[in-house]
Amino acid sequence: MRQYIVIFMMVCAIILSACSNDDANSTQQTSNNDAADVEQEAGSKEQVQMSEESDTQSSKSEPSTDEAQDTNSDRMVIYTGRLSIEVPNYDDAHNQLTNKIESLNGYVVESSTRNQDEDHRSGHIRARIPQESFQDFMNQIDSENIHIVEKSTQGEDVTEQYVDLESRLNSKEAVEQRLLNFLEESDDTESLLEISNDLASVQEEIEQLKGQMEYLENHSAHATVTIEIEEKRVNIPNIESEESLNTFERTQQVFMSTINTLIQLGSYLVVFIAGTSPILIPLLIIGGVIWYKRRKKKQSG
Repeated sequence: MRQYIVIFMMVCAIILSACSNDDANSTQQTSNNDAADVEQEAGSKEQVQMSEESDTQSSKSEPSTDEAQDTNSDRMVIYTGRLSIEVPNYDDAHNQLTNKIESLNGYVVESSTRNQDEDHRSGHIRARIPQESFQDFMNQIDSENIHIVEKSTQGEDVTEQYVDLESRLNSKEAVEQRLLNFLEESDDTESLLEISNDLASVQEEIEQLKGQMEYLENHSAHATVTIEIEEKRVNIPNIESEESLNTFERTQQVFMSTINTLIQLGSYLVVFIAGTSPILIPLLIIGGVIWYKRRKKKQSG
């Protein structure tokens, strides 16, 4: 009886050990499967992240067309134009040009006129025109009353110059802020004077940089156009009317002028003879005697 009990206990122990081994194997297999799933998920996430990074890098390395256009539109260019024109009437052309400039939201900076003679004038206009209207003005200036003799345009890219000024301005403003902080914290009179001098020098440089930047901004926003105007007027004489001619009256005037001239000549001749008679009469007598003797001698011979 005791032997059966021992055998039964051994069989139970074997069965329990077998069940525990199966549970361990299943648990290990489940954990292995879970680990594989985690690794697979991590790999997929890593691939997605790498893909996103590659897309980001490619998008950064290859800017879009819109960004390229924005870059070009941010360029600062100073445009200048020069026109030499001929017009039949100076006043009409001057008014036409002035009205055209004002219609484009521009303004005249300088204007001068030279009167060379009664029928010939010249002058020039210097105007500022918004950059977006500059090319339209240069292309539309030719008309029936305006003949373009010479036209030229020029552009100067000042983008790098402006960026350099902006960078220097930021640096000077940072120095200014540090000096202001030192000025508030310092108690020494000598240090305060030194900091104040440095601060004044930096602030002067800041004002100069701002002035240069404002100059570039203004001249890149408005183009400068210089127009030389030359008047070429053709004068055609008018046909005079019969009243303006006065043929009969002018004939009378010429006739009376001729009679007066003859009377004056006769008067001068009489005056001359009478005045020189003391000399002319003896000369005439002597000449007559000589002429008479020569004639008598020829007749006798």
